[in-house]
Amino acid sequence: LVAPTAGLVVKVNVTVGSTVNQGDSIFTLQSMKMEIALQAEGAGKVTRILVKQGDEVYIGQSVAEIET
Repeated sequence: LVAPTAGLVVKVNVTVGSTVNQGDSIFTLQSMKMEIALQAEGAGKVTRILVKQGDEVYIGQSVAEIET
C-alpha cells in the first residue's frame, strides 16, 4: 500500500495481523488541512506497517504491506 499524496499520518486503523477487506480504511492522512483515508486495494492480511502516527509521508511511499 502506498501513499497517494504527501501528508501527515494522523491515524493508523490497523495492526500487524489484521484482516482487511477492499475499501477498509488503513490509515488517515492529513494533507492541505484535509483528511484522506488510505483504503485497502483488496482483501488480505496486514503483514507490515511501515509508518506510525505523526510520521510525514511522501507521494508513492510504501506505508504498509498487505498479503492477499
